[in-house]
Amino acid sequence: MRSVNINQRDSIESCYSRDNFIHDAGVNARARESVMHGVRILSAPDGDGAFKLIKAQHSIAEDAHDQDALFLYAVRDDDNTWFDKSEPDAQKAVHAKANPVDLDKLYSDFIDRVIATAKGAHFQDAIGKGESRLKGFHGG
Repeated sequence: MRSVNINQRDSIESCYSRDNFIHDAGVNARARESVMHGVRILSAPDGDGAFKLIKAQHSIAEDAHDQDALFLYAVRDDDNTWFDKSEPDAQKAVHAKANPVDLDKLYSDFIDRVIATAKGAHFQDAIGKGESRLKGFHGG
């Protein structure tokens, strides 16, 4: 886990490099992949813009809507874009080959998405002694 800053793009890029992005996007493009690769935002930015970020994996079976972290997975627009309903389309394949995707732009867009997501992140306050969330029966 590293502390990065929304105002210092290079701090995010040093935590999750272009090579990490390309590798993870390639892994995520596999048709039967059950674990997605990317980054997890562990905290909202503080007053100076600092937040916690970690390279992470996330099982597609996990219900993430109530977790105290935000997961963003890496994707490449050019992966499998020439398949419709699992059938290859030669015309789309030729178009994809003739118009290669700019990986630098994809990576830059992903970092922009990390920054935008961190800016809008809302996390619950830490649970402390006497917290109402700890009161009552919790099963067991």
